[in-house]
Amino acid sequence: MRLIGGRGTETLVSGEFRTLERPHLLILTWIRETEDAIETLVRSDLAERDSVTTVRGTHSGLTTESLRERNDGWPMILGLLRAHAEKIK
Repeated sequence: MRLIGGRGTETLVSGEFRTLERPHLLILTWIRETEDAIETLVRSDLAERDSVTTVRGTHSGLTTESLRERNDGWPMILGLLRAHAEKIK
């Protein structure tokens, strides 16, 4: 995945799917090129109620302060995912 930050900085993120339990759970590794290829884990739990899907994301393995500070873009990523999902309805 190629991410372009607010300042136009490009970052490559790679990883692999570890768990996929449709339609409720997705776990994948997250390796950001600019963070010395430290592997972290992203877990997405999905639940649907009354035609509304709630996504709870957990990003673990952020073992340093700099990793925690650099990984604060999840609200933006989820907003883009929501916009995409609503567009393809």
